[in-house]
Amino acid sequence: MRRAFIAVAMAAAAAFAIGGDAAAQMKLKAGHILPNTSDQGMASEYFAQRIKALSNGAIDVQVFHAGELGKSMPAQLENVVSGAQDFLIDTFDYFKAWDPRFGVVNTPFVFRDREHFQKFLKSPLFADMVGTLEKRGVVFLGKTNYNWLRASDRGVLSKKPVFVPDDLKGMKMRMFQAEAPIKAWAALGANVQVIPWPDTYTALVTGTVDSLTGVVSASYLTKQTEVVRYFTNVQEYFQIIAPIMSERTWKKLTPAQQEMMNKAAIEAGEKYLEISREERDTMEYKARVEHGVSLIQPPVKPWQDAAKALHAKFEAEGVLPKGLIAQVQAIQ
Repeated sequence: MRRAFIAVAMAAAAAFAIGGDAAAQMKLKAGHILPNTSDQGMASEYFAQRIKALSNGAIDVQVFHAGELGKSMPAQLENVVSGAQDFLIDTFDYFKAWDPRFGVVNTPFVFRDREHFQKFLKSPLFADMVGTLEKRGVVFLGKTNYNWLRASDRGVLSKKPVFVPDDLKGMKMRMFQAEAPIKAWAALGANVQVIPWPDTYTALVTGTVDSLTGVVSASYLTKQTEVVRYFTNVQEYFQIIAPIMSERTWKKLTPAQQEMMNKAAIEAGEKYLEISREERDTMEYKARVEHGVSLIQPPVKPWQDAAKALHAKFEAEGVLPKGLIAQVQAIQ
């Protein structure tokens, strides 16, 4: 009888260890602002699937798309810090409020090319920036390999053609809630208005704005390219996405589960690269054929020249720490 009891107890313990006990399943929430059909949305779902598979069902992540957990990324970031939301899967564009150095990642024309940006992500400088944010109550996943690098180049989507910075004068431009790009595009001549991503299509239709910065694929998926028919590829900056986890949730995990989270993040990053490349090619083609979008590839020198003055202005006014851009551009 005693042996039978021990056997049953051991079987129950084993089931719990591999996540077989449905009652013990941990349910977590992940959020971002793009549609579920976007590269970001599909990779987020894959991330959730890998967590469930790696944990043998012990951890179930539900992904909330298109701003369901908050229209603005700052709002979702605060959710993550408080523990109300377990993951945020989006860009680094909103972290400047916590560390002013993060403003450099979305300041136009700081990085020479994608390779330069990837070297920056592996640098001691960036590691120190991440460490500063983690003191605020978040955990960056996949720190050994930040590989959620968006394949599409960023540029200006507009109702009229844009070739040089002077073409921006008087243009009403939608911008997201981040200081560096707001001030950058205002300095380049645009009339910047901060509008949440889910409200951008309506703002374009009503004429509240007539342009925005971004990538063609995201604007096609949200039907914005029905309204803005020109895309000027200025390679504004290179965009990285990363799963950020609430420290409160992180501390509830075992060391093995924490390692599993990092593994899932890196695997999902590989999937993201694949999806992002395919999405870029497919959506740009559809935007041209279905909506008549014209893709403009202008000489970048006028934009780079305008950015030099902008960079100096940013550091002089304290938008970015003095010497930061030179420090970034010195990375080889």
